[in-house]
Amino acid sequence: MRRHIIMLAFVTLAPSVRADDVPKAVVEKGLRRVEQGAASYVKNRQCFSCHHQALAIQVFTSAKRRGFDVDAAALRQQVDFTINTFEGKREQVAKGLAVPGGNTMAAYALFSLEVAEHPADDTTAALVQYLLARQKDDGSWPALMQRQPSEGSPFTTAAFALRALKYHGPSKDAEVNERVEKAFARGKAWLLAATPKDTEDRAYRLRALVTAGVEQKEIVAARDTLVKEQLADGSWKQMPDRPGDAYATGTVLMALRFAGMEAKDDVFQKGVKYLLSTQKEDGSWLVETRSRPVQTFFDNGDPGGKSQFISFAATGWATLALLETLPLK
Repeated sequence: MRRHIIMLAFVTLAPSVRADDVPKAVVEKGLRRVEQGAASYVKNRQCFSCHHQALAIQVFTSAKRRGFDVDAAALRQQVDFTINTFEGKREQVAKGLAVPGGNTMAAYALFSLEVAEHPADDTTAALVQYLLARQKDDGSWPALMQRQPSEGSPFTTAAFALRALKYHGPSKDAEVNERVEKAFARGKAWLLAATPKDTEDRAYRLRALVTAGVEQKEIVAARDTLVKEQLADGSWKQMPDRPGDAYATGTVLMALRFAGMEAKDDVFQKGVKYLLSTQKEDGSWLVETRSRPVQTFFDNGDPGGKSQFISFAATGWATLALLETLPLK
């Protein structure tokens, strides 16, 4: 069941978009913006975040694989920060406790460690046990809070929880393996029965379907639904009553890549053009928050004011999508 799958990597650019249309300098600006925000976050907070650590680790590893200068110590800092969030309370975590962000945090943390190629250890085992303990009878992993878009969707947690069970779940303990396999099967069954409501749901449902290994026709149908929702300017919108934005566009593009769409595909290239046209001079993409604040705001130094965390996530996803157009080294 264990697989080392980080990202799909199709690297040929479409004729409609020349290689110099996605210059390395543009990606570099996004990379440095993510680098700065991630470095600041670990000075201001003590626990893993789904926006700063998860996106930073993905961006750093993808950029490194494409020849960008990525400080190994900066990447290691984000990985260590993730591990340290849970390391001192592993016994509680394994019982389904002591993870302030609930299933979303646990699943995102395991995904981040997978991307960083962190091997299974006591901390990942505790987080897997957490997901096993917190799975509902219907097979879902509900979010602790409704703070859309990045926290609230059961499809987001399902996508990363199923991936975590596949990558970090296998154990030398036969009983644990049996529990993991049963949890995976329940999660897959929930996924096939559940109905997505918005773009976040549909993007992560697609990722989850791929991880779950469902029939190809299910994956194609989910992919085609997202493709049909692309707007004329190349973007996707979070909700029907909102305009397209970089967060929705970046997450959808990366879901489509995960499902096998090539970066040279016209749909992907249209999305890339939208991202290129909306990047700010400082390397960021700004998206207005729509989540209810539950923590005292602190300024991490990222662009966007009180919308800086969702904007940081948008910058990460957008940078990842642009990186997919560049060849591996």
